[in-house]
Amino acid sequence: MQRVAIVLFALIQFLVVDINAAEIPPFKINTTSSGEETKSLILMKDIIEKLYERANYKVKFSHTTRKRESILLQQGKIDAVFARYRSIGDADPNLIRLDPELIKAYALIICNNSVSCQSYRHTTVGYLHQFQYAKTFCNEQKLNCREFNTEISLYRAMAEGYIDVMVSYDVNIKILRKISFDSQIYAKKLKELSFNSYHYLHIKNKNHLKKLSHALTKLHQEGFIEEIFSKFQYESLSNTNIIVLP
Repeated sequence: MQRVAIVLFALIQFLVVDINAAEIPPFKINTTSSGEETKSLILMKDIIEKLYERANYKVKFSHTTRKRESILLQQGKIDAVFARYRSIGDADPNLIRLDPELIKAYALIICNNSVSCQSYRHTTVGYLHQFQYAKTFCNEQKLNCREFNTEISLYRAMAEGYIDVMVSYDVNIKILRKISFDSQIYAKKLKELSFNSYHYLHIKNKNHLKKLSHALTKLHQEGFIEEIFSKFQYESLSNTNIIVLP
């Protein structure tokens, strides 16, 4: 009889947890991308989806401008933002940081010639507007930088000589082909620009922080995030037209 009671109690607990999970609506997660399905955007979506799936939550993605995102956060109309530099995310009173970090990463310098890659401080540097880490880096290093709204406009600017180098996570071969740029290209690890990206929840969702933090810790321990990010960067550089500089 006692054994039956224990089994029934465990079953009831399972049903309660399952019902509670089903009652939670999908988390509305925003990214300030241009809306293009870039490889880096797809990568981040894969990581975020895996994180929330592990915590038994569903997600719904949206994209807006940074200004619009700020308004939505103030109104409490989104539940989380993709990733932020810690100094930026921690300064927003509407956000609460999820620890540990989402990804540990470094940027790449991408150039038309090896000389520009080696002496980028004396060149014109371009970066994509949502790559806020690059913007901060440019300001701190007092570099001559230009910001672009789309990947294709960034790559075209390099191809046509308006900028000398790009700062990015990867090399988008599809866009190079789209703009008929078939010259040799060089890439170099930018050791000065390594960073941690953190995922942030709206403060209203702080009760979910512990569960998501546990799920994120497990993904790191299993090597899932590190493996998917390494594969992402390796694939972007494994092309015959790309020379990786030491």
